[in-house]
Amino acid sequence: MAVLVLVIIVLGWIAISILVAPPPSNEPLATVPLESVPTSSQSAKGSASPSGPRVTVHVVGAVKKPGVYELPEGSRITDAVKSAGGLAEDAHPELVNLAAKLIDGQQIILPGDSTQSQNPNLPAPSNNAKISINTADAQTLQELPGIGPALAERIIDFRTENGPFSSVEELDAVSGIGPAMLEKLADLVVP
Repeated sequence: MAVLVLVIIVLGWIAISILVAPPPSNEPLATVPLESVPTSSQSAKGSASPSGPRVTVHVVGAVKKPGVYELPEGSRITDAVKSAGGLAEDAHPELVNLAAKLIDGQQIILPGDSTQSQNPNLPAPSNNAKISINTADAQTLQELPGIGPALAERIIDFRTENGPFSSVEELDAVSGIGPAMLEKLADLVVP
């Protein structure tokens, strides 16, 4: 009996609430416009807006369309290679750090099987020619005394991150090259 009385009270209260409640409003709900704010991961990928800061780079070597390209600031070497039509069939991308950020005015040389004949700026290995530390690939740098694969990669990474060497003495700033090695290399390399 108590349960029946309780059910009748609850139903009565619901009925009164419906009758007394104000009618629903016909006004539309207010909307809040959402703004797209780039996340740090988007800006790290180089997805700057077309009107933002840009860098100009020269892509040569084993790419389909060598040339000068303008890309958003924060872009990577891989973005420049894509702009140049992608890698040529004979390309050796493992010799270049494709993840390195682009620097305005940078020349990117993609080594390939036929790059030597296509690009006269690359040093030709010979006993009399000096090797350019700004344009040599990892394989060419390893022809120098005391330079192995790891040190060659550090030299390439250093010039990619800090821009081209302006003098041979700047090699001293590369981890693993000290005064003794710099003295050995001084007559064999040019900036």
